[in-house]
Amino acid sequence: MPLFQSRTRVVCLVLIFTVVGSPFSLFGKQLVVTEVPAANNLILFDGKGVAPIFIDANTNAAVLRAANDLTEDFTRVTGVKAEIENQISSNSKVHIIIGTLGQNKLIDQLSAQGKLDTSGISGQWEGYVLQIVTNPLPDVDRALVIAGSDRRGTIYGIYHLSEMIGVTPWYWWADVPVAKKKMLALDGDILKQGPPGVKYRGFFINDEDWGLQPWAAKTFDPQFGNIGPKTYAKVFELMLRLRLNYLWPAMHGCSTSFGSVPENAELADKFGIVVGASHCEPMLYNNIHWDGHTQGPWNYALNRDAIHNIWEETAKARGQYEAVWTLGIRGIHDAPMEQPPNDMPGKIQLMSQILKDQRELLDQDVTRQWGPIAQCFIPYKEVLPIYDAGLKVPDDVTLVWVDDNFGYIRRLSNPEERKRSGGAGVYWHLSYYGRPHSYTWINATAPALMWEELHKAWENEARQIWMINVGDIKPAEIGIDYFSRLAWNPDGPSLGGQRAFLNDFATSNFDKQSAQPITDLLMEFYRLGTVHKPELMDRAWALSLTPERATQLEHDYQALLDREKSIADAIPMDSKDAYTEMIGFPARVLGDAGLIFMADRQIQEASDITANENKIAQLRNDLEAQIENYNTKIAGGKWSHIMPGLVTGKDLMDWNSEVRWPWGEKTPPAADKNASPNQSPPGQGWRDAATADRQSSAGSAQWSIIEGLGPSGRAMALEPANLDSSWSETDTNAPTLEFDFTGKDGDAEASINFLPTFRIYPGMKLRVAVSVDDHAPILVEAPGSNGAENENGPIRSSAVQNGYTEARIPLPGLTAGKHVLKIRAVDPGAVIDAISLP
Repeated sequence: MPLFQSRTRVVCLVLIFTVVGSPFSLFGKQLVVTEVPAANNLILFDGKGVAPIFIDANTNAAVLRAANDLTEDFTRVTGVKAEIENQISSNSKVHIIIGTLGQNKLIDQLSAQGKLDTSGISGQWEGYVLQIVTNPLPDVDRALVIAGSDRRGTIYGIYHLSEMIGVTPWYWWADVPVAKKKMLALDGDILKQGPPGVKYRGFFINDEDWGLQPWAAKTFDPQFGNIGPKTYAKVFELMLRLRLNYLWPAMHGCSTSFGSVPENAELADKFGIVVGASHCEPMLYNNIHWDGHTQGPWNYALNRDAIHNIWEETAKARGQYEAVWTLGIRGIHDAPMEQPPNDMPGKIQLMSQILKDQRELLDQDVTRQWGPIAQCFIPYKEVLPIYDAGLKVPDDVTLVWVDDNFGYIRRLSNPEERKRSGGAGVYWHLSYYGRPHSYTWINATAPALMWEELHKAWENEARQIWMINVGDIKPAEIGIDYFSRLAWNPDGPSLGGQRAFLNDFATSNFDKQSAQPITDLLMEFYRLGTVHKPELMDRAWALSLTPERATQLEHDYQALLDREKSIADAIPMDSKDAYTEMIGFPARVLGDAGLIFMADRQIQEASDITANENKIAQLRNDLEAQIENYNTKIAGGKWSHIMPGLVTGKDLMDWNSEVRWPWGEKTPPAADKNASPNQSPPGQGWRDAATADRQSSAGSAQWSIIEGLGPSGRAMALEPANLDSSWSETDTNAPTLEFDFTGKDGDAEASINFLPTFRIYPGMKLRVAVSVDDHAPILVEAPGSNGAENENGPIRSSAVQNGYTEARIPLPGLTAGKHVLKIRAVDPGAVIDAISLP
């Protein structure tokens, strides 16, 4: 979201939108808020009263509800509540006017008169404008007009003003305090946003068993006793403040199914939220509670009528609401599609019939009030091979491509698929419950990785739906915030802009004095989280490290904790809860966990056993104290039961445990020397790819340093990552990285650590051409990139946990002396983190 400043004065407010995410207008200077108004500024709050809000009595209910939130936001900032009027008050010469184009006579009149700049907005999706208008009505001298192209555009405009005056989207979900203001004025003329880059942008509440569900059931809404309307109301508000529009609700067996509570869908409509369903919830029906004993098997080939009937019931119950309908079928919950059929032709035939039957139900029971019926097909896990084997999905259905559950997109559309009217999208994980090991505790996924993969999707025409799995929402606030900005304007952040985003986030949610230290802390947090997420740490990984690497990591983990403590001590008292929730707690978990495994490594090598055992006990106690503090003391116990403890599975070594803590090990594993990015042949060391001695580009294509990406924290990505970035292995004009080294006589070896990304689509490859001096190049394919393996395969199981995959390149007959190793681009999507040279 844009940066906001504060200003003062009572005004009528008009919202207008224009090109993707960028403010633009022919009307003059962009609006900002100030507390020190100049003579010509529009005063929203003069220290005594707030400008009244004029909104037509017939306004859409979702817009009216958001306008009421705006009055509460003014109260939070000023201590004075703004009044909502259905008629212009004669005792105020300044107003805030809110309305939607095509649904509000005054807004349409101001646009027709040329007073309101609606260029780029009318007829578009979710755009808005905020503009100061002179004499909008006879009794109003000036007004701030907030006008949207549709109901959500208007709502986004309303919340944009809220953020401008100082209410962060995280004021409730992360307890960010709202600073009081003595005056509020608007300087400038206009602010436009939209339409957004991605049409449907949202998140999936998932694997909620140990966090959001027990919190909702026991703390926030004990009367309902589960995740229900009261909880969803808070979720919907957060989404709209972040300019998101699309939700996959909680759907595990511990949760009350969204569709089983009619008030949930009604509430979503009152907020203006588009509700969909996950890849295993066809036709918005959550089959987790399907009773095979009384209803028969969840197998369309064997039990068509029963399954068809439940889909028909759901279509009739939910057909009046705005939704994206998930098509296809999988097994119960997240299980594979049931058999029979057992053969691929039979699976394709059955899935084709399912798609036909589902679309007939949609045609029969779903309203066109919101436009053509939005539908998606998500080829997740066992469904992807069915699609790739030749399943024909109707042209107007959006294909939602999936990642490998660890952030690397398995495939994107080929040239023919890009012609489909339904377009494409992406389902991507910030959190995952599954093999080779879950990561559901803290959010250590770097924004830079999110950018690298999702911007690649954007460049390759996946622009209709972006959905991320966020687990329990907390503590994934930073990742969710970055995603919301990126989905609104995918071309906004330059090369990911991780540092700039983190600084903006810290500035918006904390004081300016803390912003730079917090930014530096988070940059290191995400780098170490990429080296290894806490949830993915285990003894085998620690033992695979060289002594030098282990010593360095131990130092880095301790330095992270020391830096975090210094920042925490300086955070103002009223911001300490917010800081702990979003920054302090995740950093402490990562630092403590890393030190535990480094200490255990020394124990296994019989070094200072007693001292290291005591250190582990102390760190374990600290972690348990941090969890207890989160659940009982932060915000006065507001988040009780939302933060799970150190153990969530019976077997600490199993895939569903929180972390594979060393005290859960039965026997010391053998060290896997291939598990470390620091192993190299004797006499060789690793260099970050970003330290290339020279590089060349080809037009707009080049190797670019993505700050925050990869274990090095500055991996080199071939940009742009679209189909234009393709060269033959002999094309010397391709973008090239050059590394100087001094060799010895004899056979040698070099290594390249790639990020474990996939080729763009089946039939392509992910290769670079490697040569020494002027010798003929050899093609090197990133291991595991061909799509043959999932995250549990022999190559990718290690790659997704370590954040890299290593390719070893033989260099036979090397001569003594100086040489140059050249890495030339061949296929789009390659990302290189580090290299090892003779």
